[in-house]
Amino acid sequence: MTKFKFIFLIIIIGFVSGFAGLFFSKSLPLSLNNPQTEIFFKSNSKDINDNNVSLSQYKNRWLLVNFWATWCAPCREEIPELNELANTNKKIQLVGIAIDEIESVKQFLNKTPIHYDSLISNDINGVEISKSLGNEKGVLPFTVLITPNGEIQEVFYGKLDVDSLNMYLVKIIK
Repeated sequence: MTKFKFIFLIIIIGFVSGFAGLFFSKSLPLSLNNPQTEIFFKSNSKDINDNNVSLSQYKNRWLLVNFWATWCAPCREEIPELNELANTNKKIQLVGIAIDEIESVKQFLNKTPIHYDSLISNDINGVEISKSLGNEKGVLPFTVLITPNGEIQEVFYGKLDVDSLNMYLVKIIK
């Protein structure tokens, strides 16, 4: 094989590889192995009936995840406002994750219903999931906004100002 043919063959292989990479990168879901949210989407939580729920079911959509606990006063205060947000903003999936015991959450829900997906993670698992999403301070409530491609758009420490959050969401979610 001449030197010219060898260089030409290398160039052709490079083009084919490049086009194959472009094709496959466009056809794969964007949230595949996003390091910002990988731990979250690989985790499980419990529902109020103690059934396992895979958090991977929330991939590929706008997601607002709110970590809370029944013993946390600001957490309890923001739930009615989050209920309103969940009822009025259908472009976003709202998920509450209680870092608490199931029985405590059941008792709480008898008095204060939650109108969005409500899950429970034990203290260790819930704290680890929360930390993986940016809650290095260990604050509750802690809320994180995740884009459909699995990137963290924004984190919120403490009680949400739901009116301000709504204005923010209208601007970024088209």
